[in-house]
Amino acid sequence: MGLKQENTRLYNTITLLLLSFFIWGLNCETEIDECESDPCHNAGTCNDHVGLYSCTCPPGYEGTHCEVNIDECESQPCKNGGQCKDHINRYQCDCSDTGFTGKNCEVDILECASGPCLNNATCLEGVKNYTCVCWPGYTGEQCEIDDNECREGPCQNGAECLERSNQTYYRVLPEFSKEFSYMEAAGYLCRCQPGFTGENCSANIDECASQPCQNGGSCEDLVSGFHCYCALGFAGASCAINIDECENNLCENGATCEDGIADYTCRCPPVDQKGNIWGGKNCSVKLTGCQGHVCQNEALCIPTYDKEMHGYKCQCQPGFYDDTCTTSTTFSFTSAGYVPFYLLANGSENQEDIRLALRFRTTLSNALLLFRGSEDEYLYLELYNGFVHGTLKRNGTTCGLQIHQQRVDDGHWYHVQIVLSHFLDLMLRHENCSYSVHTESLPPDEENIPDLDSFATVHIGGAEEDVLLNKTASRQNFIGCMEDLQIDSTMVLPQNLSPTGHIMELGCIKTEWCHPNPCYHGGVCIDLWTKFRCDCIRPYEGPLCLHEYTAGTFSMEGTSSLASFSMIDNLGSNFNVSGFIRTLQPSGLVIQIKNETTPCFTLFLKNGRLHITTLSAKTLAFSENFADGRWHLFNIHFRGGLVNITYLDKYLELGQLPSVTLVAGYSIYIGGLPYGSTMNEWGDYFKGCLKDMRLNHHQMEFFPLQMTNYSLPQEAYVGQTSNITQHCLSDDTCNSKPCKNQGMCNVTWNDFYCHCPANFTGKTCEERVWCESNPCPEFTTCKNVPGGYVCLTNATFQSNAVVKYTPKTITQDLTTVALDFRTRDTNSILFQATKGTDSLQIGIQDSFLFINIRSGNSVEGASFLSGTEVSDALWHRLLLFMEDPLAVSSRWLAQLDNSRNTTIQGYAGSLNFLQNEVLLSLAENFTGCLGQVSIGGIILPFTESQLFPQQEQFIRYSGALQLGCSGADVCSSSPCLNNGVCQDVFNSFRCACKAGWEGPRCEANLNECQSSPCVHGDCIDLVANYQCTCYSGYTGRDCNTNVDDCQQHQCLNGGTCIDGINTYSCSCTAQYTGPRCEWPYPPEECGMNFTCLNDGRCTSGIWGANCSCRPGFTGKICQINIDDCESNPCLNGGACQDLVNRYKCICNANFTGGHCEKGNSGGLFPFPLIGVAVPVACACVLLLFIGLIFMVLSARKRRQSEGTYSPSQQEVAGARLEMDSVLKVPPEERLI
Repeated sequence: MGLKQENTRLYNTITLLLLSFFIWGLNCETEIDECESDPCHNAGTCNDHVGLYSCTCPPGYEGTHCEVNIDECESQPCKNGGQCKDHINRYQCDCSDTGFTGKNCEVDILECASGPCLNNATCLEGVKNYTCVCWPGYTGEQCEIDDNECREGPCQNGAECLERSNQTYYRVLPEFSKEFSYMEAAGYLCRCQPGFTGENCSANIDECASQPCQNGGSCEDLVSGFHCYCALGFAGASCAINIDECENNLCENGATCEDGIADYTCRCPPVDQKGNIWGGKNCSVKLTGCQGHVCQNEALCIPTYDKEMHGYKCQCQPGFYDDTCTTSTTFSFTSAGYVPFYLLANGSENQEDIRLALRFRTTLSNALLLFRGSEDEYLYLELYNGFVHGTLKRNGTTCGLQIHQQRVDDGHWYHVQIVLSHFLDLMLRHENCSYSVHTESLPPDEENIPDLDSFATVHIGGAEEDVLLNKTASRQNFIGCMEDLQIDSTMVLPQNLSPTGHIMELGCIKTEWCHPNPCYHGGVCIDLWTKFRCDCIRPYEGPLCLHEYTAGTFSMEGTSSLASFSMIDNLGSNFNVSGFIRTLQPSGLVIQIKNETTPCFTLFLKNGRLHITTLSAKTLAFSENFADGRWHLFNIHFRGGLVNITYLDKYLELGQLPSVTLVAGYSIYIGGLPYGSTMNEWGDYFKGCLKDMRLNHHQMEFFPLQMTNYSLPQEAYVGQTSNITQHCLSDDTCNSKPCKNQGMCNVTWNDFYCHCPANFTGKTCEERVWCESNPCPEFTTCKNVPGGYVCLTNATFQSNAVVKYTPKTITQDLTTVALDFRTRDTNSILFQATKGTDSLQIGIQDSFLFINIRSGNSVEGASFLSGTEVSDALWHRLLLFMEDPLAVSSRWLAQLDNSRNTTIQGYAGSLNFLQNEVLLSLAENFTGCLGQVSIGGIILPFTESQLFPQQEQFIRYSGALQLGCSGADVCSSSPCLNNGVCQDVFNSFRCACKAGWEGPRCEANLNECQSSPCVHGDCIDLVANYQCTCYSGYTGRDCNTNVDDCQQHQCLNGGTCIDGINTYSCSCTAQYTGPRCEWPYPPEECGMNFTCLNDGRCTSGIWGANCSCRPGFTGKICQINIDDCESNPCLNGGACQDLVNRYKCICNANFTGGHCEKGNSGGLFPFPLIGVAVPVACACVLLLFIGLIFMVLSARKRRQSEGTYSPSQQEVAGARLEMDSVLKVPPEERLI
């Protein structure tokens, strides 16, 4: 504030002090109100004091009388150049044109917030402005200008320039396959015309660089193409087409033409329908060479035609040789031996390989066919284990080959060949195969050709036994037939061989020994070519397997039996014990081998299983049950303590025992031990039958076979027997009359069978069959149980029908529960019983089966909740059983509907608390059906309360139920709509809907379109049907048939139409190209191979030359003059004369004009008459027309003024018209 203000304030204060001495009133008792004069301005509040006053100013004012307005702008609150405007108790900052905002202009305005920069440019903030940083390719203050890089036409040779900034190209054109990016938007891309490349399409592509011309064609580079000059025999744009010389059908008489390179070959048929054979280049020459041929032994005559001369060749059948196939090459080896053959030294200088080839047949699995060479170097062919083997030894190294795909010991003919050159090749052919099976191997050294002198000797059919035969694997000479033997491709005839002795015969005679099979009892016949052998199966023996080893019966009728033998050779620690055993007694000694004091090997029965022991207490057991009354063949293999067994053709390992060694003099005991020996350890004497007992190959016979002229293949031990009966016999098991209740006893082997009366059963007919008397009521099934019966049936329960049971004399342990049920209940009790702290509860909770068991010494009990719902009206079966029935508490297992056993959580004891003095409740709050319910195997009956004969049972004493399972009649109300068929599904129904409907009650129209049946079209849903509206290019009910657009194709010049989707394309021949194959290829060029006629103008394009014809001409080269007379323009019989792009009408005598449309003066009517008649006729027509108009107007006016009511007449006359008496408007009158 100024000095003037300070002085004023001081003056006012002094004045108030002076006035305060003056008090109003006679006695100065009245205080003067200094505020009465309202001295405070601007709504200030006056405060009265004694002799003075003070003013309390409102905000924004000050001074003694609040007369001074406080200047809020004095502190300069506005920043950044803002203009301050003072107001009452406030100020206002004018931030205009400062670039700032806010109360004090302190906030910088963000010009970039509005996104002024375009094309993804970066906006930089400024004061009162902004700057746009553009991506390359964009300019302008806001980067709004897209630089047109294509403006100056950088792309050459007709290429199309594409700006990279054009976003419509991306993901549309193949050149712009990526997403658009402003980072890469600058620049351009040239789409080159065919034949050019480079950034600006400035480089002509050398189409010949890829060598497109095939098959020796030479390439000429063109613009956007190439031209191939093809070698002889080829054609096509790239010379890829081999000209088919067979197109001209030069081959005759049904021959097949095979195309070659600039040539062809005719494959003549073997014989035509008339029996003719044809030959020559074109199969046009009838071959007559086989007429009168002399080929023998079913040889095939093959006619020949060479140098226009007819002849023939004989193709021999296997086993024959020479020009006419008269010489036999077949010979046989009837006994062991061989034939030596020595090769001549001359003529072998130019030989490049060593060959051995022949055909053979035999039934021997091991035999030497050919042996060529010496003791040091040799090559041989042999059969080993039924397969062909070839072996070479050379320079101290041996290598061999085998053909393992085909056995050759089956008596059929086989052709085999082995060749030694740079490789060793072995090849086998079979008469029934059209192909060869072969294998090959490199020789062991690097020599090319072997020394032929080392292989000059060939042994046929075998070799010397001590010198050469022992070097082979077969070690056996050949017996069988051979033919077509070739050594180094030279046929070796059997007539030229010199065998030693009578081992070889000409021809091949074979006896089929094994067809039919001469061996009995399943024996296998082995064909040995000149004889046969029967390999018998145990226990049969003899040359034809007719004889069976005699069985011995041990311990018959309570006797004690044994057989003893003495070993005569040393068997060592590897031996076999085998034989047949038949018994019903589960224990007993089978065989024991011992020295003078100690058992070394013991085989015995214990609990029906074979047990084996040696020197220790350890015993090995075989799990198969042998005490079943059937014959069992066993074979125990002892290999140094490792014990195995062969049983039913299976080789099984049993384990390890202490090793023992068997030596001569050891004793062998079968079935028992001598008197005085203890038998308790081995289960007493064996009772049953034994036969064909063997120790290794030694037979231990109780009753030796008596066969004349035949010795057993194995050596037998001679022994002694005691109380052994010949053959396998049975005790008289019916002697003690075991069958009761008048049952009839029948002896079986060491057992008996009782044929019981109808009402008894059991082993000895001791059990009564109660159900034979039909004790159960109707619609139930009787089931026999021990000591009685029970009546089985299903039962139907309603929600409040609880059935209760009490136990009667139950002593057996209750460790199982079985229950069948069917319901739609989601919560109910199927079974429950409680006694003290023990309880069992089975029910349904929220549609799942639950079980609670509390028994035994378990505190928590066992509980179970099924993983699947059971309230589906289907039959379900629950099996519940203790995992360890003998334990006080155990886990329980549950099986629902034959699923895998599920372990119930927790532990519980048995259900023995249900044995007495307890109530069992069934079907509490349950609606549905129950089937068989049993506890510990004891069935809870559903029939009326009755006492069954068995001792242990549960008695029903209360509750209502209905026998049989039946649900409510849910279909009586016809719940299914739209002709749906109601199906009763036990207390519920299911609707089988008619076609076109669905839903629980067939209430919904089935949307046949939901499965999208229309493959290429839109689906329209109908009732039980659908209709497809096909897209263009498709047809059929489901729009799955592509319309054949080639039916009316326009492919020219032999082009092939290729059908597409609503379109087609043309595959042109090599001489044409273009969308419709309309342009020749290579393209024609103006002035070179293409000329326009009739002054047509020739222009060249991408696809060749084209003619622009002058008017009046058409055609590819303007060769066709357009027939302007084709439309018959001349009238009245005029003749049309075609000219170039016009025509001329030549009229007859009566007509004239450009089209002969005018008649001349010499016609039927003279010209003056026509000139008068026409105007007169026109005038008459005009007068008639005027008269008609007048009549129409008069009639219209008259109608307006006549009739019952006329508005127009009322308008004219102005009279009032009454219509009260009008009843009906006349039909011929109308209102206007």
